[in-house]
Amino acid sequence: MLNAQEILDQYYLEMRWRCLSLAADLDRVQRGNDGSALLKNDPRVAKLKKAISILLEEGVDRAERVQETFSDKTPAPSRSARAG
Repeated sequence: MLNAQEILDQYYLEMRWRCLSLAADLDRVQRGNDGSALLKNDPRVAKLKKAISILLEEGVDRAERVQETFSDKTPAPSRSARAG
């Protein structure tokens, strides 16, 4: 089993790449027509911002809390009774 230092050493470059990739994606949206307004008002961007804030928090279960942020909380459709 790897210790914390070994895990960071192994995954740091990939983690850095993910951060850079997200920054580049947001820059592309920003430069698009009405990008600034979209970044301020789109609920998907709000979820991304919430997820990023979770990443910056201390503690455990970040992955679970980020997953919960993106989970669909819409109630499942009710099943109608079968006729016949």
